Amino acid sequence: MAEDINKNNAFQQEEQSDINLSDIWGMIWGYRWWYVLTLAICIVCAAFYLYKTPSTYSRSAKVIINEDAQDATLRDIANISGFAGQGSSVNVNNEVEAFSSPDLMKTVVERLGLQTSYVEHQFMREREFYNNTPIELSIIEPLVMSSFSFTVEKGKDSTFVLTDFTIGPDKLKKTTIEGELGDTLSTPVGSIAIMPSIYADNWDDDITITWINSKAKAKAYAQNLKASVSGKQTSVVVLTLEDKYPGRAENILNTLIDVYNDQWVHDKNRAARNTTEFINERLVVIEQELGGIETDLKEYKEENKLTDMEALSQSYLEESSEYATKSFEVNNQLAIAQYIRDYLTEPANATALIPSNSGLTSTDIENQIAEYNQIVLQRDKLIASSSEQNPLISDLTAAMQSIKTAIIRSIDNLLATLNLQAEKIRTQEDMIMARIASSSGQQMELLSIERQQKVKESLYIYLLQKREENEIASLVNVSNTRLIMSPTGSGAPVSPNKMMILLVAIVLGAGIPFAVIFLSRIMDTTVANKKDLSGLSIPFLSEIPQMKSSLQRNLANIGRHKFDNQNCRVVVKKGSRNVINEAFRVLRTNLDMMLGKDSSCEAIMVTSFNPNAGKTFITMNMAASMALKGQKVLMMDLDLRKATLSKSMDKNNEGVVSYLIGKHDNLDKLIQNVDDNLDLLSVGTIPPNPAELLLSERFTEMLTFLKGKYRYIFLDCPPVDIVADTAIISQSADVSIFVMRSGIMDKRALPAVEELYHEKKYNRMAVVLNGVYTRAKGYGKYGYGHYGYGYGYGYGYGNDKNEE
Repeated sequence: MAEDINKNNAFQQEEQSDINLSDIWGMIWGYRWWYVLTLAICIVCAAFYLYKTPSTYSRSAKVIINEDAQDATLRDIANISGFAGQGSSVNVNNEVEAFSSPDLMKTVVERLGLQTSYVEHQFMREREFYNNTPIELSIIEPLVMSSFSFTVEKGKDSTFVLTDFTIGPDKLKKTTIEGELGDTLSTPVGSIAIMPSIYADNWDDDITITWINSKAKAKAYAQNLKASVSGKQTSVVVLTLEDKYPGRAENILNTLIDVYNDQWVHDKNRAARNTTEFINERLVVIEQELGGIETDLKEYKEENKLTDMEALSQSYLEESSEYATKSFEVNNQLAIAQYIRDYLTEPANATALIPSNSGLTSTDIENQIAEYNQIVLQRDKLIASSSEQNPLISDLTAAMQSIKTAIIRSIDNLLATLNLQAEKIRTQEDMIMARIASSSGQQMELLSIERQQKVKESLYIYLLQKREENEIASLVNVSNTRLIMSPTGSGAPVSPNKMMILLVAIVLGAGIPFAVIFLSRIMDTTVANKKDLSGLSIPFLSEIPQMKSSLQRNLANIGRHKFDNQNCRVVVKKGSRNVINEAFRVLRTNLDMMLGKDSSCEAIMVTSFNPNAGKTFITMNMAASMALKGQKVLMMDLDLRKATLSKSMDKNNEGVVSYLIGKHDNLDKLIQNVDDNLDLLSVGTIPPNPAELLLSERFTEMLTFLKGKYRYIFLDCPPVDIVADTAIISQSADVSIFVMRSGIMDKRALPAVEELYHEKKYNRMAVVLNGVYTRAKGYGKYGYGHYGYGYGYGYGYGNDKNEE
């Protein structure tokens, strides 16, 4: 058992090392038409893929973020939080996320009307329209809010038919609606109208119209959008979008930038709008108060018949005017400060913006309010794209509370100071009023009313001025981005990559057949040529090439191990120089060298290790080749079970069986002449007991008689190990030739053949390899076989092309 394993390993090593450059070239050139066919198929498939797949283009735009417009406090918080020093600032990264927001893209989709798509069904492909659609969908009363689609089939003139309605994932069955361009139609998706466009004359094929709500459409476009920072030390945002139409990609990017800027300015103006609302509320109150004071003044003068008190109270007014001005300023500051403090302590305004530019003279408080409003805006923007659990949002909330506390504390200090000032001014006014009281009670009353009127008028004018200033400030708010590269890109599509697809097609076209051929060779365990038998120590006589006329039939049956026997005939002809004749001449020469020149009659047994090896073909042609040199040769059919040799030569008359059973004693009468020096002893009737007949004395006597009459006797025997006939005949044979068929003989069975040789069960064993297939370009010139040389060198006698 160990010896068999070692032999198998040796043959496997031979098999693993039997591929060289000439084999690789043979696997290419020998199957060149398969390569051409596969390449053609792959290139056609690649061309069809390129024809069917729409091109995709890429467009990119660059905008620079103005970080100066961001609040410095937010950058300080980012530094404290550990986000600083990472190239671009936290604010730029936030703007990148803002650009990628589906909500922002939703506005873009609605502005450009991208909810509806038009796809034309061309030959074996679909193409989408953009800005050149021959028809347009007008939705009058929609019934579906998610998505729907239908196909428009063109009719005669301006008529059409709507079919294949789909609502969401559900397809409606047997729904067909006819109409004309411009008509309002009632459909399962609502009331719609199909309107002609300026390209209506180009309408030829069916068009599928698909409508998807802006939210779902925006999500799809947002997924295709790539927003990134161009570098670690820059604040430039690169926006890239891939689309089937470069014009649509450019429009989307331009609109996206516009929408982003509009929303940013809108957020910045929130504080100004709150301030305007506050001033308007105060103006209404003051206007009412001022109207009441003026009414009181009029009634008082009419009641007391007072005309001009100016001359009377000129001296007192000049003295009190200074305190009146101070009182106005202090009271105004008190009112504004108290309102802001009440606004800050109101729970409903916990995260609202604080009115700025309200008129407080304290610059510290105004700066704190501006700082607080900026953080509120940044926090609102982050919450729109994140959640309150975001660490940065928590930091901003804490900063808001800290600044709000500082503002309240500052306002409290301001209120205390203003109250002291107001008390002091009132004391001074009381002193002046005491002096005025001595003159006239009426004058004092009138003076008080006029003073209140002036205070209210001054306050009213002041608030009007502040409102105008606030409106002007809101108008100067501009976007925080600057476009440094408008949407642009290459005119060549980014996908499909035509050169890459063609390259892949060529690689596959060449690689698939090579891989199949290579794998079939690696996985093929049958003997192919002489090189596969190099591990045997049995003498090798010759290779016999495959005949062309039977090659196709034999290749078709190779998987079932059945070969066509129509060519089992004598092909060796006198004067023929074709490859098959030359192969048998080489076999004849090698056999003569093996037998020796001085040998007497030789009984040559021809057998095989398995059926369909072509032993009968080898027998008859080897015998014919020997007969051509003038020697008496006999072919003896000893396959008593099938009589293959006799049937192939169509001479299965009485022969071996008739002699062995004693029916005939004269062998000369049983021998049939085939050709000059070539005779045949057929089987005759198939016996029921062939093994017993071969063991009889008459078989030995028959061979003894025939050896005295012929120089060569070729014994056509059954395969070994199938029946016992061959083992019996081998005892009377001088030479045992084993025929192996290329493509049938399993390499794994070679150790068993080697074992037969070493055990000397058969006399003078030798091997003939039959049916060797070669793809050499013409046997006559180049020969055949693994090494590329062979028979017929063209020395002047020509090459016979009759190789059937």
